[in-house]
Amino acid sequence: MIRKTILITSAHIRILMFSFCVLFCSLQFLNAQPVTLDPTFGQNGIAKIPNLGVIQRVIFDQSGNMFAIGSSEIFFENPVVIKTDANGIVDDSFGIVPLGIPKAEVFDFKITDENKIFFVGGSSQLLYFIRLNENGSFDNSFGENGKIVISNTTFFLSVNIENDDYLLIGDGYSILKYNYNGEIDSCFGINGKVVLEDMETFSHITPLSIKILNDQSILVTGMDDSKPYDYQIVVCKLNSIGNFVRDFANNGVWKMNLLPSWNDECIRAAIEDPDGSLLLVGYAHTTFMCCLYDDGTINNNFGVNGFSYFDNIPLVSLIQKGFLQNGNKYLIGSYDKLISVSKNGSLDPNFNNTGLFTCESYYFFDINLQMNDKLILGGSSNGTFSLMRLDIPSNLSVNQLDNSDNSIVVYPNPAKDYLHFNTEQPFEIMDIQGRILLKNKQATRSVNVSHLKAGICFIKFENNQVEKFIKE
Repeated sequence: MIRKTILITSAHIRILMFSFCVLFCSLQFLNAQPVTLDPTFGQNGIAKIPNLGVIQRVIFDQSGNMFAIGSSEIFFENPVVIKTDANGIVDDSFGIVPLGIPKAEVFDFKITDENKIFFVGGSSQLLYFIRLNENGSFDNSFGENGKIVISNTTFFLSVNIENDDYLLIGDGYSILKYNYNGEIDSCFGINGKVVLEDMETFSHITPLSIKILNDQSILVTGMDDSKPYDYQIVVCKLNSIGNFVRDFANNGVWKMNLLPSWNDECIRAAIEDPDGSLLLVGYAHTTFMCCLYDDGTINNNFGVNGFSYFDNIPLVSLIQKGFLQNGNKYLIGSYDKLISVSKNGSLDPNFNNTGLFTCESYYFFDINLQMNDKLILGGSSNGTFSLMRLDIPSNLSVNQLDNSDNSIVVYPNPAKDYLHFNTEQPFEIMDIQGRILLKNKQATRSVNVSHLKAGICFIKFENNQVEKFIKE
């Protein structure tokens, strides 16, 4: 037998290493998927409503129809409501509904348990509650011809209408609590008002966002301007009657000075993970994301020392809803930029190959998941009131769970608008007391839960499998 000796030189090693790198990069590229306009939506991915300005908020009803609210002008004034089906086809029978409050800004709106369309907005020192019927007519059983006007307030900064029993308004340095009939809750703070000045922590807090947590406590984020000309990012936690939760962070308040001698740093939005962690998005010369544990301490395993910074991503402003959880990822975006962030705070390279998607000639102010691989953007296309739908890789919207035992997978969790299953199933949704909230005898792979109250729910399938999920 003849043996051949093969000499492996340094040149061979370099060639092998280069080939391996090329193969590795190719595999990574194959895993990365582009984000594209969905050609089945509207006209080539965009549904335009002529002669109107810009969409500021989009919601879904139980049938998957979309309601978009925005302005009749490009300057966020004179709000109007329109309705489309799930594919962006305008419902002409609903029409364009002007809310009749000139110069008012949109804060938020929702579909109530009674399938009413509820709107809250503001103009100067006036606060408006408006309720419409499903067909777009004003609900004359509500207030005066469907409208309640509240005066003697100061400067509106934030709104939370997640709970069906009450809503919260960030007003100057205060939080106000109302019911949906415009009545102040006198049991909250002092006569319905909590002033966010705390001598225990020497804090003076401007509430730029409000989040109701799963334990029904209230998370407030924004900026602390107790030090003149040197603001700090701040998070505080209140209980249901408006007292500071003193076992959170430092006597109820977490704050940090990211940029000394800088007056433009703040936290604009918050998400609560299923494990109770708090994901926060803010601005300090550039957009950042940070992570706190549920006790208000920083998670140093996230990003670098708890923070990730993203250059060239516009700040999520007061009227925008540009931060949501996408399975085990997070989407952040506004104006023309959208990024996907992984659980550890890094950009997700599987999202559009780079983690970043840039719209062409389109500016958006709201993002919503529609099914597990569609993303709805509400905004303006070349100055026209428009909806856009993007196809996003399905593996980005779903927690990658082992399903080898053939169990039914439920996602996302927590769920805000839609709950999805990996197979078509009949189901029942129950509250924590076992009361049936929703029931569907027909097999389906998704259900609209946007109208359910925030909290813990259970879903039971035909095979008697029961899964717990959190309704945001």
